[in-house]
Amino acid sequence: MSDLFKGLNLLIADNELHRKPLEQQAAYWLSKTDRGIEHEIHLLDVAKGQWLAGSVMVWLGASLTALAIIADNLWEHSYNPSFAKIVLVLLIWVAMLFVLWLIAQVFDQKAGFSRWVTAFSSREPVTAENDSVEQIQEALDLARTYPEILEYKQRVVARRPLRHEDIRIMREMGRQRRHAEIARELTQLGTIS
Repeated sequence: MSDLFKGLNLLIADNELHRKPLEQQAAYWLSKTDRGIEHEIHLLDVAKGQWLAGSVMVWLGASLTALAIIADNLWEHSYNPSFAKIVLVLLIWVAMLFVLWLIAQVFDQKAGFSRWVTAFSSREPVTAENDSVEQIQEALDLARTYPEILEYKQRVVARRPLRHEDIRIMREMGRQRRHAEIARELTQLGTIS
């Protein structure tokens, strides 16, 4: 069970990291070792299994409890089942499941299934399954064009193989640099004439 909480803490740390400036994200990923990333992947794998099992049990428990409460309230004084009462119970139950699903969707952004998938893919080595040819080509072009991106890549490769998150950081560094250059050109365009 402690692996589940460690995995959730890792997801929360990832969420917080993505809100920080790109320089801090790059520094964080530069400090990671291959062994540390593999340990995180293993921890996430174990925690995800526990999370899925726990989620299914909580979901079933909540939905069956809601069904029992609804049925008990409808048949509080009369236990004569009728078609209308059964349909009403099922409709209310489906509505409650929908509300629970909406709550789960909000939770999903923080520690739900999509966050687990994102956490795994960000730590995966650069492969055709995780990174498209276009993404790799863009990172390569940016590394050739901008020295700070090439330096980031060289510092990473000196410690470990490139991961999917490294490609994302390199592309984002390039986008920020291009944005600054284009904004500067746009500003100068108005003052030249």
